[in-house]
Amino acid sequence: MSIRNLHILILVGVAYVAAQMVADISDLRNLTIVGINVSAFSIAYPLTYTLRDMAHKLAGPHIARTLIIAAAVIYLIVQAFFFIISNLQPAMTPDESVALGSLLTLNWRVQMAAVVATVISQLVDTEVYTRWVERFGGGHQWGRVLVSNAIGIPLDRILFLLLAFAGSMSTDDMVAAFIGTTIVRLIFGIISIPGIYLVEEHSQDWIHITEIRHTDPPSFARSKGE
Repeated sequence: MSIRNLHILILVGVAYVAAQMVADISDLRNLTIVGINVSAFSIAYPLTYTLRDMAHKLAGPHIARTLIIAAAVIYLIVQAFFFIISNLQPAMTPDESVALGSLLTLNWRVQMAAVVATVISQLVDTEVYTRWVERFGGGHQWGRVLVSNAIGIPLDRILFLLLAFAGSMSTDDMVAAFIGTTIVRLIFGIISIPGIYLVEEHSQDWIHITEIRHTDPPSFARSKGE
């Protein structure tokens, strides 16, 4: 792997975590898309699957799995921080305090359901992507993203609904929540597919990471020798 691709991998990893955070924040806003009521989360979140695929393409499944787990840990740290500050004395008006408190109050069942659903679905996405590459090699790159997203995105929604609302939401309501949101997420997942062509295929080169070296410019090297 070249230094250039290592830098791109770092950017993709940062973008992956950032997309997760943006999706979580945008969950506060409800929208109507193609006649379906969903939160803005469903626009940003599908991008994380394609960014995961891009990291996978650059550095292989082991790095992709590390990225998934790292993002989940960061999410839990952020939620723990919100929990702590929500219990501290605020320096604001009573109305502001109530409004902020409602945003920071956590439903731990929902939060943990989101983490578990995300980690499992994206790890499954990783395995599907890996099998596709083993079967088709470097060809049909759009297919590896389409198929892995088509499995990972619905799986995430199913797991989340079951873990977060089983027993407190009717089956009909859960089915309705699954269908509408999944359709919107798959649409935006499809829109993000071209991103896979922005990075090079260097998965197998990751084993040579120890060979990566920064080299000094000739002028700098000469100055050191003087």
